[in-house]
Amino acid sequence: MVVCLVVIITASDILAIEQTQPVPSPAVSPVAPPVTMPPVSTSPPTQPVVVAEPTSRSGAAAAAVSEPTLRLYMPDGQLKSHTIRVYVSRNIQPDQSPRLRLLRSHAVTKRAVDEAKLMEPGLVAPSQEWIESVEGAQVRRTGTLLLFDLDEIPFGLRAMIRVLPVVSWTEGGTGRLAVGTSEVNVANIVAAICWTAAIVVLALLVVIGLSWQAGSNQLLFLTGANGHLSLAQTQVACWTVAVGSVVLGYGLIRLEIPTIPPSLLVLMGASLTTGGLGYFQDAQKQKSAVAAGMTPVQRALTMRDLVRVFTPGQQPELSLAKAQMLFWTLLLLVLFISKSILDGAIWEVPWPLVALMGFSQASYLAPKLISQP
Repeated sequence: MVVCLVVIITASDILAIEQTQPVPSPAVSPVAPPVTMPPVSTSPPTQPVVVAEPTSRSGAAAAAVSEPTLRLYMPDGQLKSHTIRVYVSRNIQPDQSPRLRLLRSHAVTKRAVDEAKLMEPGLVAPSQEWIESVEGAQVRRTGTLLLFDLDEIPFGLRAMIRVLPVVSWTEGGTGRLAVGTSEVNVANIVAAICWTAAIVVLALLVVIGLSWQAGSNQLLFLTGANGHLSLAQTQVACWTVAVGSVVLGYGLIRLEIPTIPPSLLVLMGASLTTGGLGYFQDAQKQKSAVAAGMTPVQRALTMRDLVRVFTPGQQPELSLAKAQMLFWTLLLLVLFISKSILDGAIWEVPWPLVALMGFSQASYLAPKLISQP
């Protein structure tokens, strides 16, 4: 019986031990939530910090794209007689009441009464494109084109006025402003032509006066080696005066050195080359005629010489080549001067017209280079 009691006590101790082993699991289970929670509790503080910065930066970038910097562009050297173009890099509607004000400097002149006047555009055209030069690069922009009539602005005797454009309008009940990045010139073409003509005439009078003091006939500037009025020399003189006048007028309008178009340089170079070769060839023929015993003939200078050829020992004859060269010279001079005046800039002569002029000069030089005295 004692043995049975020992066995029972031993079995009860074993059962007690087996029942006390699962006890640590309830003790661990309360600690388990903190172990599993830290990933949940620590991740929220770290994720918003990482995600918020890109979100704020992308939002600032989007705002910068949606709100571009306002830019006002007014082409330089526009003519008062034309409609003045002003561009704003924002779509402005006519009901937003856009207005233009031109601020002027007064180093010498007096302040005009109407300088504070806000001018209403004659046309408001949003969603337009234009190209402007920025530091030598051509930049395409979009926005609103505003057209203004400045015919009422008094210029007096001035060829141009220098202004700083400012455009104002209302957007969402708030007034907005766009100011030009630099001052530009607005030109009065009538005054510019008058000043250009006066200066060119004065320069020609100086040249004529110097030749008169030298005791020479001023028309000798236009004569050939054989003493007749030379078409090539006259062409060079006409193009020199025409190009010089246009360059001077451009300088009066824009106050800067103009860029001479390449086609005009080629045209001027061809005229100078033709005049030089023609004079040299006439001098050679005249020298050969004198060596052959022919007496040089003194001729009176007449306009008929521009369409006649002079062969030593023969009577002057009409020349179709010289008539054609004179015809194209007159046409191009009229086109060049009129287009430059209307555009307010040096007209770039089209290359086909330069080629036609070159062909006429070649036909003028061919008989001189081929014929023998």
